[in-house]
Amino acid sequence: MGELDSTKTRVAPVFDQLHKGDSSGCSWVPQLIKLPIAGNTASIKPECQFFIKDRGWYPKEKKLNPPVALLSWLIRHPRKPISGILSSDPIKAKKRLQWIENSHEAIIEGLSLLRQNPEGDDWHIFEGQTQPDVFIETDDLIIVIEGKRTEREPTIRTKWMHERNQMIRHLDCAWEIRGRKQLLGFFIVQGNGLSADIPSQWKAFSAATVSNATIASSLPHRGPEEQQGIASCFIGVTTWQRVRQEFGIELD
Repeated sequence: MGELDSTKTRVAPVFDQLHKGDSSGCSWVPQLIKLPIAGNTASIKPECQFFIKDRGWYPKEKKLNPPVALLSWLIRHPRKPISGILSSDPIKAKKRLQWIENSHEAIIEGLSLLRQNPEGDDWHIFEGQTQPDVFIETDDLIIVIEGKRTEREPTIRTKWMHERNQMIRHLDCAWEIRGRKQLLGFFIVQGNGLSADIPSQWKAFSAATVSNATIASSLPHRGPEEQQGIASCFIGVTTWQRVRQEFGIELD
């Protein structure tokens, strides 16, 4: 994407300015999470603490580990990769081919490696860490944001899953570490021209993000209650223009 890379031209400049103006986040995090629409309403408790304890965005994005339950589910449901080779390592590729062919021994070995893996084998890992464009954590909140500029649509699959919505993936991984904290996720996208209005296609994508079909296919390792809980954390989409207007941010 080069000069139009959203992480370098939107995420970093905007959030660097917000953080420079108030590193605690107390003056801008509450307003920021009010901007998204076309998702669930964020019901924030009056006593919610907004002081930032941990954060990550370009060039130091926060990496979130995949749920072990998902890794287990993938091992137990062999499939071919959607794209790309099995592995550049011939030994790993051979093992994955056996797994694809539904080898009982390979499946049992993969599941065993999830529990104990002293040699650090990784042929059995079919989803890596996810990396939201923005990660913000306070005593009471975890916020994950996916920023878009030139992209026409969100990412909806991974190498090993035909349907794994990018935002739901972020929320799924953050769900594992949230503890008692409230989890929120949303998109920030490029509006049309100078308009702060959300493009119609992104409103449609926002609705699709929490459709029953998307949630079921993106969270096959979760039960209905957890699926609904994760879906409820998605609060929609806003635009970079809207964020800039709200906080008086100038960009080159």
